[in-house]
Amino acid sequence: MALLAHQLRTPLSTINALAQGLIRRADRLSTHDIQLKAEKIWRASLRLDELIETILSYTRASAGSIMLNPSEFHLAELIKRACREQGGQEPERAFHLDIKDMPEMIIGDPVLLEQALVIVVSNAMKYSRPDQPIDVTARGEDSLVRITVKDRGIGIGERDLPFVLQPFFRGRNAKKLPGTGLGLSLAWYILKLHGGNLEVESRERRGTRVSLIVPETNTTGFSYSI
Repeated sequence: MALLAHQLRTPLSTINALAQGLIRRADRLSTHDIQLKAEKIWRASLRLDELIETILSYTRASAGSIMLNPSEFHLAELIKRACREQGGQEPERAFHLDIKDMPEMIIGDPVLLEQALVIVVSNAMKYSRPDQPIDVTARGEDSLVRITVKDRGIGIGERDLPFVLQPFFRGRNAKKLPGTGLGLSLAWYILKLHGGNLEVESRERRGTRVSLIVPETNTTGFSYSI
């Protein structure tokens, strides 16, 4: 709880400080300055919203109360939308999308699968510099789809790699970066509910490759707990 409270306080402190600065200096700020501060407040609010959603989702997952709401949907469009929206938070970062040989439609829970993909993509952005691109590939494999997100960031140490899917685990080289250690465990849980899996490959200072393995059809869900 102390870790979660600290992570929530960080974006709140940013919003508070920037808002007070706007109030005190509004008559002396240019339109450009106001726009820059407003953008920082917006980014901090997005981070706060992301943290709250992750905590709430983890709480539901640990209680076994997340249920699939399956429907037929276009997975390729979901991938493009998630990358476009995440990329909009860092316009200077390049996203390389490579989507081929995909089934036109799959059956699953599009809301949960998008949440899992956003977790993985936001991690790739968080743990790499803004000038480093993110590669996202998707391929159909028999009755599965493999979505792979690759970054060129700080990577994960060999000793830490076996534990990255455990709730609240943070790698030694990520201690000073924002995060709860819940994201990947929640994404893994969502993929498992679909009968799929989450695979992580990484080398420290060489980047990370995360693969989301999604069955083409899942209508019932599986029982898993974090």
